[in-house]
Parts: sequence; C-alpha cells; structure tokens
Amino acid sequence: MSETPFRKIDTVFVRCDDPHAAAGWYQEVLGWPEAWRTEHIVVLTPPEGPPVTLLDPGGGDWSGFNFYAPDAAAARQWLLDRQVEVGPLNQAPDQPVTWFWFRDPEGNRLEVCSY
Repeated sequence: MSETPFRKIDTVFVRCDDPHAAAGWYQEVLGWPEAWRTEHIVVLTPPEGPPVTLLDPGGGDWSGFNFYAPDAAAARQWLLDRQVEVGPLNQAPDQPVTWFWFRDPEGNRLEVCSY
C-alpha cells in the first residue's frame, strides 16, 4: 500500500451562531489568542494541538475537524481511486487554503485541507 497523503488533524471546528461573539469567551476564559478571522469564522490558537475554528456553517453540512494533506488534489485522487464519495476541490478566496470533503462508510462528512 502506498504512503497515505493524510498527515494529521489540522483544525477542530466548533459550530457557533455568532463566531465573532463566541471568540471573546474563548479568549477570556480559555486564554486562546485569535490567529485570524473572516466573515464566518474565527480561528483560535491553543497552546498545544491543532487550531480551533469557530464557524457558522449557515445550517449547512459541516465537519467537526479536518485532516491536513500537503497536496489536496493528490489526497482527493487517493480517495477517488478507492471509490470514496468525494466533493469538489475548493480554493478559499481570501486565504491560501484548498480543501474538499469526503464521506466515511457511516456517511460522516470529513474534510481535507492543504495550504
């Protein structure tokens, strides 16, 4: 078997109705600094482990975390070669991140990102 393209858990996602408001609590109570934000997310950096992304998925389908792969297109092809249900490759308009989703046999949505 070839070496897997999936290197680590990259980000943990926490669903929030208002990520910007929730970020204040995480900063004050947990002491986690903000790394950056967009209109729908705030990324916090705990002292150890992966970043925590507060997000408002707008009622859509979402994942609890994502995997990091150095090359998202290659990781996507790896899954397609194994007959896994895979979503389209996406490029973030405001950051250098490429990502896609896929489903495990139980139907759980998982995500992969590269940057």
